[in-house]
Amino acid sequence: MNQEEIVVSIKNANLEYDSEKGKVLALKDANLDIKKGEFICVLGPSGCGKSTLLNIIAGFHKPTSGSATMGGKVINGPNWKRGVVFQTPPLYPWLNIYDNVAFGPKKRRLPKKEIEENVNKYLELVGLKDFKKQKPYELSGGMRQRCSLARVLVNQPEMILMDEPLGALDALTRTNMQALIREIWNKTGNTIFFITHDVDEALSLATRVVVMSARPGRIVKEFNTEFTYDIGGANQEAARYSREYVAIREEILSIINTQNAVSRGEAVS
Repeated sequence: MNQEEIVVSIKNANLEYDSEKGKVLALKDANLDIKKGEFICVLGPSGCGKSTLLNIIAGFHKPTSGSATMGGKVINGPNWKRGVVFQTPPLYPWLNIYDNVAFGPKKRRLPKKEIEENVNKYLELVGLKDFKKQKPYELSGGMRQRCSLARVLVNQPEMILMDEPLGALDALTRTNMQALIREIWNKTGNTIFFITHDVDEALSLATRVVVMSARPGRIVKEFNTEFTYDIGGANQEAARYSREYVAIREEILSIINTQNAVSRGEAVS
């Protein structure tokens, strides 16, 4: 792996915080190099540190020890180069869809013409060009999440971080959003770091799946996958029923079930 290909590098990262019961080690010895253009999906038991790892990359938290760098520079705080899509879209209800998407570029004081061109470009990309005068509360959950995605994309970040962005959607909307995110990734070449609890969602989107342990969160296994290319094309069902897909799916589920048992304090054979 060439150094210039690495967008974000996490080295021996630990994160500890204080709670009512004392100190809690949320993340332990995390090591992860994220290459440009990768689509990484992160799986693991609830409370295993997935969001903690994302928050370190986003710049919301600093590791207690170890390091987090982007382009070789220490991540010291949030930056538009790392856009975040949350499970609940943080849209301003008093602004219409166009102004919600334009908010970031306006704060960065980009030229008005450039803002207009880019906002319209990304609203069209996410299928909201005919809804730009609507307010967020006038849209469905899936449409609000598409607006949230456009709001990140318009800043043209080097990396997109997604914290269970589809978790609150119904099954059909979720499938459609998966297809949209895959399409956008193919078109833009963005690097994506995506947290999910759904193994099939991870396998249908990722080029690499990262599985984490029960708290304290550690990366226990990684899988390089290419199912997203087939699922995005004509071989969708064939890919999901292939021997390789089923084998990886079963192994991931076995790891997560074992880690869930560990978190409950059960003996694991």
